[in-house]
Amino acid sequence: MMELLERVESSYIPAFKTMLMDVEAALTEAQDVRLHLMPLKCRLEDIERVEFSEVKPFLLPLLHVVCLIWVTSKHYNMPVRIVVLLQEICNLLIEQALVYLSPEDLLKGDMEESLGKVRMVLGILNTFKEAFEERREKLHTYYEPGQEVREWDFNSTMVFVRLDTFLKRLEMVEDLLATALDLMKLEKIEFSGIKGKTLGQQVLDMYEEFQEAYKLFSERTYDCLDLTNMAEDSALWAVESPQDQRVPPRERANISAMGQHRNVLRLHEDFATLRWLKDFEQDAFGFQQKVEDIDRRLGTVFIQAFDDASDLEHAFKLLDMFGSLLERPVIAADAADKYSVLISMFSRALDHARLIYSRHIQTELKLGSPPVHKNMPPVAGALCWARELRARIQVPFDQFRRIPHLYQEKLYADWSQTVSEKSQYSLTQPLIRRDPETKLVTVNFDPQLVLVLREVSYLSGSRLGAIPPPAAEIYSSKESYRQLAANLELMVNRYNKVLKTVLEVEYPLIQEQLRLNLGMGKGELSDVPMVLMLLAESRGCSCTVDCWGVWDHISMVMDDVHDLEQRIQKAKNNVEEIQTIVGSWASPIFVRRDCRTESLLSLEDCQDRLEQRYSLVRESGQRIHLLVKENQSLLLADPASDIWKAYVDYVDEIVLDGFFTAIECSLKYLLENTDPKAGLAPLFEVQLDLVIPDLIFQPSLDPGTKDGFYDMVEGLLNDIYRISSLVPRLAEHSGFLHYQVRGCGAPSCWWQ
Repeated sequence: MMELLERVESSYIPAFKTMLMDVEAALTEAQDVRLHLMPLKCRLEDIERVEFSEVKPFLLPLLHVVCLIWVTSKHYNMPVRIVVLLQEICNLLIEQALVYLSPEDLLKGDMEESLGKVRMVLGILNTFKEAFEERREKLHTYYEPGQEVREWDFNSTMVFVRLDTFLKRLEMVEDLLATALDLMKLEKIEFSGIKGKTLGQQVLDMYEEFQEAYKLFSERTYDCLDLTNMAEDSALWAVESPQDQRVPPRERANISAMGQHRNVLRLHEDFATLRWLKDFEQDAFGFQQKVEDIDRRLGTVFIQAFDDASDLEHAFKLLDMFGSLLERPVIAADAADKYSVLISMFSRALDHARLIYSRHIQTELKLGSPPVHKNMPPVAGALCWARELRARIQVPFDQFRRIPHLYQEKLYADWSQTVSEKSQYSLTQPLIRRDPETKLVTVNFDPQLVLVLREVSYLSGSRLGAIPPPAAEIYSSKESYRQLAANLELMVNRYNKVLKTVLEVEYPLIQEQLRLNLGMGKGELSDVPMVLMLLAESRGCSCTVDCWGVWDHISMVMDDVHDLEQRIQKAKNNVEEIQTIVGSWASPIFVRRDCRTESLLSLEDCQDRLEQRYSLVRESGQRIHLLVKENQSLLLADPASDIWKAYVDYVDEIVLDGFFTAIECSLKYLLENTDPKAGLAPLFEVQLDLVIPDLIFQPSLDPGTKDGFYDMVEGLLNDIYRISSLVPRLAEHSGFLHYQVRGCGAPSCWWQ
């Protein structure tokens, strides 16, 4: 067609070209979308194929494919499209749940079975929401290194707008069924005592009122899970067009934002019937009010019946009859004060049993044998009496242990319901955490996880019930967690030791090594969740663990940190050795003969002492250079880099201070021993000889005289200063060969 238009030079060529380009772009986009959505098809078919109670294992793989679509598709990685896709998945789950629940029979069939189904659906749908949030947080792991990461920055309420509404309705149905199941027990409650008949009739009347109120739901024709049958705060407008002026402006804006998604907006053909549909919720609200009234009256009945109970046996029978009804908030509030009364009754029963025992013993002492039942032999009769007395105590005591609302079982049930969520959250936390201010790292072994391990350790031997599977699974790997925490703690201590002890001049040399020690291919070690440790331990070579290489990486990081800590410590030890070496120079070169305070300066062995000191300084200088060269290797430093030169300047200052201290020590010795105020013996000796016709000092005291006194003293000073020229300069970049500078004409210019 294009060739034909060009041949006839048609004026439609530009328009046709534009249309052709649009078609090609649309085709490319359609092919890309089809290519990336095809893997999703089998996942959705798996969910449609199985019963909804078996859907949970398929949710995470489904979201995994959605994440891959977001990362790899060029045309489907837009929030508006991924939101609609996730909404459709939610709609599929809702439809499958509705098929599983059979809403038309949900409130008409067996209550216990219906309640179990509702709780199963609630658990699965909440698991899907949790899996979505988990994939959202880990979305960056799907990108290759260096690839730009695009997060799901849209609000999750846009995805779960209909699912949340459905969950809210399910929770309402769950509460309704649980309440009805509790109140069905009213039919079997019977009372004894003076008021028994009256109280029994009151409870029977309450049961009939409950039956009448609940019967309303079975007679209604509406669907209790129909999302259009919602109250005003959560209702959806049913419209044909968001531009219809009869729709309130706020709702019109919401509809426009949501688009024309058929499963979110229920379209009704007759707009004249537009209204807030809330029949079920009105009925549920009315039922709840009726139930609250029944609960208040039941609480009153329980108190009257308890007060009418003649002994512990009747009190415990009353508690058994009410059972789980006592856990209902209104009734529990009324019955709470009666537990202390029950304990007081048991205490009185114990006192009475003790009195019976005391009387029995006294009678036995008087008669010489224990009193027994008629026709019973002495020993067997005594044992029978003892068993009866023990049963008198043991039976009510066992009843105490069976009361569920005396804190124990309720506490365990509450813990069982929350331990899974807490432990899973703890396992998703990073292995280590860094303080943003101090840069120190700590092992992030969550206290909640430690608490779960301790709780299971103590509860595993109890008879309260089975340990929840998530907690049991964590506890089965406690040894792995212990080893992991110990190894990480050792690594963290070494890493922090380096950070705490490193000097300012050393830090630039190891800064890159510190960063690499905590780095890995897809992020830092602090990004690795603790749950991967459990996976690595329990599953061996799983895909997730292989992708991260968790165990191998942690071993590598631990070895690297250990190696770095040892190298840094060795470098510090070398610097300390240099300080010790230069400190050994700090002693006078020239001293009095035999080190006696009354002796003169020993000039005879000056040359020997000088050679010994020079030899010591030369050997020390060679050792210092070797240590600095070793530090260069230990710190993996480039000798031509500025940061290494700065480090050499730091060590060079240590050597320079050592020479300064050594020379100062020798000069100070001479000054102190020639100070006339010190009152010490003379340090030098000068002879006055008579050489006719002159008096001559030996050595000469005339300045400038060769081999005179001044020449001798200047020679001693020069010998002292000369030690600084025996060691080649560490800081070669300073331009000086050694630590003595010549040519300034004064002894004070010996150093630079």
